[in-house]
Amino acid sequence: MASRLLTFVTETFPRVAARDRNAPARIEELDRVELLADVLGDDQVTVPAGSVGTVVAIWAGGAAFEVEFTRPVDALATVDAGLLKIVGRARA
Repeated sequence: MASRLLTFVTETFPRVAARDRNAPARIEELDRVELLADVLGDDQVTVPAGSVGTVVAIWAGGAAFEVEFTRPVDALATVDAGLLKIVGRARA
């Protein structure tokens, strides 16, 4: 039985799936992002949809992001990933 289990375990290791070209791009620190809905900033200031900001931190493996906005309001906000769209990539 032990040899069967060992064979099963060694032959069924997880395979890394190829990246789906249709999958949304992963947001990284310093990317420029656009808000898809109004959010409340950390200082209780409403940041309107359409505002563009810079990602300064990534929370929970990309479930949410800390984004710094300067226009139309100067605010820092924690934003759910589903409310962001990438508009520019950070330069390497």
